[in-house]
Amino acid sequence: MTVTRHEPSPLEVGPPPGAPAPRPRRRAPLSARYVAGRLATALVAVWAVFTLVFFSLLATGNPAQLLVAPDAPPGELERITALMGFDRPPLEQYATFLGRVVTGDLPDSIRYDESPLALVAERLPASITLGLTGLLLGTLLGAAAGYLGATARRPLLRRLPLSLLTALDAIPSFFLGILLIFVFAIVLRSLPATGGGTLAHLVLPALTLAVVVAAPVGRIFRTALLDVAELDHVRTARSKGIAPAAVTARHVVANALPPVLNVLGVQAGMVLGGAIVTEALFGWPGLGQLSVSALNNRDYPLVLACVCVIAIGFVLVNLAVDLLAALLDPRNRR
Repeated sequence: MTVTRHEPSPLEVGPPPGAPAPRPRRRAPLSARYVAGRLATALVAVWAVFTLVFFSLLATGNPAQLLVAPDAPPGELERITALMGFDRPPLEQYATFLGRVVTGDLPDSIRYDESPLALVAERLPASITLGLTGLLLGTLLGAAAGYLGATARRPLLRRLPLSLLTALDAIPSFFLGILLIFVFAIVLRSLPATGGGTLAHLVLPALTLAVVVAAPVGRIFRTALLDVAELDHVRTARSKGIAPAAVTARHVVANALPPVLNVLGVQAGMVLGGAIVTEALFGWPGLGQLSVSALNNRDYPLVLACVCVIAIGFVLVNLAVDLLAALLDPRNRR
């Protein structure tokens, strides 16, 4: 009779019994100084983004040209430029812009002739839905691949999922989106290629964004699991005869989450940036598509409104992730 033996899972290997059990550590609350420092950093980051975008748009030319017809009488361009304030010195325009951002009183969209914040508010729910779906799906895929990479007994299961996600991550998002459209919309005809409003329209763009998140999360989670598995309190828990599943869930996975949260903060920004291309590719009616349209039309106020909202969202997500990671692991409070 042949007995098949599998390699032991790396998380199941432990020392011989006898080590004393360590005392549980209590997580200290976040200090007001640390939270204030993170808030100040977030505000500086938002200000830097606003400043960079303002002067980049200023260098592209006079937005008032979009409002002047080719057969307009002489002097019409100068009149509209003065009326909208684009003839003022750059620093004066910049100070006016910052004041309007603080008060929320941005100038009307050049193309739509209405408040750009109102236009952004109409598209924001669709972008949040797509971003959260892609982030959640990518996190689940990456966590599953990372967990298999650290715990599976068969070498194929330990290597194949992460290798597949890494290969997909190497493909540019726009090209991956085109491949998904070709396979699922043209060949299989099971999902719509463009548009929004239904769950079926959400699948392909969410998968495109999920790949950006899944591979880094999987690699970090696998490494964190293997590192935590060698800590003293985990080895002691195994030596006391606690069930391997309970040790993995309570002592290994829980302590491997802070590095994953850190990488999720970065990946959330990648999702926000990738959503611009993804929404334009799939025709998803969100902020990304609106931003591309505003850039093509040189709609100065609308571009600023889109960038302001995206930048604030990115900074708030990273701030929340940083605070949560610091709360879970005091070593992150630096």
